[in-house]
Amino acid sequence: MPSMHFGYSLLIGLTIATIPLNPAHRSKSSFRLPLFNRGVPYLAPKITLPSWRRLACIFVGVLYPAIILVAIIATANHFILDAVAGGLACGVAWWGNDVLLNLLVIEDWFLWVVRIHKPESVVVAIKEEDNTMGKRLLTN
Repeated sequence: MPSMHFGYSLLIGLTIATIPLNPAHRSKSSFRLPLFNRGVPYLAPKITLPSWRRLACIFVGVLYPAIILVAIIATANHFILDAVAGGLACGVAWWGNDVLLNLLVIEDWFLWVVRIHKPESVVVAIKEEDNTMGKRLLTN
């Protein structure tokens, strides 16, 4: 208690369901609801459908925690209340991530004060002609 099997799968499912996708692949399909405003069709609400990639992410994001929930209850590893507590722990972690992301500015300021740099997130390629020191060491 709590079931972190379910809590972990819920966090992963939420991450998959809300993953940012490339905006170039947005869906262009939309339709108007036919039963609203019969006399004036252009006032009917317009619904834009999500792309198939977004639907796949949502489907997998919901399916994974659902399968884990069925598995932990069917195998009698946890009760339903354990899964609810795991889901609440997941919600606290999801909310806590937003709070910690707001503290990145303080982290940047602190690292600036102590003169430490964050590691770069890019890969730096070294050309052979730039690596002359290593050749000097090998030839001497």
